[in-house]
Amino acid sequence: MTETLTPPAPIPAADSPLALLFDIAAASARLTVEEERDGAETAAADHVYAAYPDTLGRVVDHDAWTGYPALRDHTLQPSAVVHLGGGLWLHHTITTDADYRDALTLLVPCTCRYGYVPSLLDDETDLQELLRELRPTGGRAVHRGDTGGPYCASIPPA
Repeated sequence: MTETLTPPAPIPAADSPLALLFDIAAASARLTVEEERDGAETAAADHVYAAYPDTLGRVVDHDAWTGYPALRDHTLQPSAVVHLGGGLWLHHTITTDADYRDALTLLVPCTCRYGYVPSLLDDETDLQELLRELRPTGGRAVHRGDTGGPYCASIPPA
């Protein structure tokens, strides 16, 4: 059976409703830097409130997040961070993989004082387990270098 190819539709006239709709969509598709920051802050606060209601949702204020716009050259999504005290930070972003899920990372200062150890948190149980490990060190990741433990990838001064 032979298929008949239909030629593409002609480009709409500049003053047609379709052309105007294309222009509106193009103008509204790009968020401003401030809108991206606000969206990142809201997404982080909402995720923490919903996924960590018994821990982070109780101690991290909704307005404490600082948002950052996407880095288009590196294809990084907008993100937000919040300082927890003691040098610990939370970083939130949305993954760009197929399911666009929340990614929450706890950044823990290393005992070597020159770097941080990131820990991607899966859920509230994961966070509580990590906090139990960090409590004896006052919130510092034990620097173990290349021996299989947490490694901050720092290069201490010579």
